[in-house]
Amino acid sequence: MNEIPKTRRIPWLKLALVLSVFLNFLALGMVWGVASRTGPSGSLLRASVAALPTEERRALRRESGAIWREARSERGREAAAPRALIAALEAEEFDADAFSGALREAQERLLRISDQMHDRLLSSVSEMSLDERRAYASTLQEQFAKRRWQPRPDPAQR
Repeated sequence: MNEIPKTRRIPWLKLALVLSVFLNFLALGMVWGVASRTGPSGSLLRASVAALPTEERRALRRESGAIWREARSERGREAAAPRALIAALEAEEFDADAFSGALREAQERLLRISDQMHDRLLSSVSEMSLDERRAYASTLQEQFAKRRWQPRPDPAQR
């Protein structure tokens, strides 16, 4: 019988995919961790967003979703980072600079996303009238009390 030979998949492709997914989850976890710190101190950013008026908060969440969708659509351009990371790991002699550069590229992507979200929150608050800002400040104080938000003591002052 004529058997059709099985085509072999490229083994590094699976590794690249797994690594890419891992880096994306790592990035998402870092942003999530900043936005939702656990413990009695809470998160200043999270409280700031929660204190916004309902419509502003919804708009900010929609825009945050758009920021994340845009970042996901740019993955094709950022495909070089996982390849560089894998190449550094597979090299006969480990290239710490290449490995660090690939990780730094992923970190810079997260920082761009964070900066865009920061700018959107700042824009939203900047557009408020004095009365709206005062109402926002009052709600924010309530958020702080509800979350028992306390600044962490400076270790240098101990």
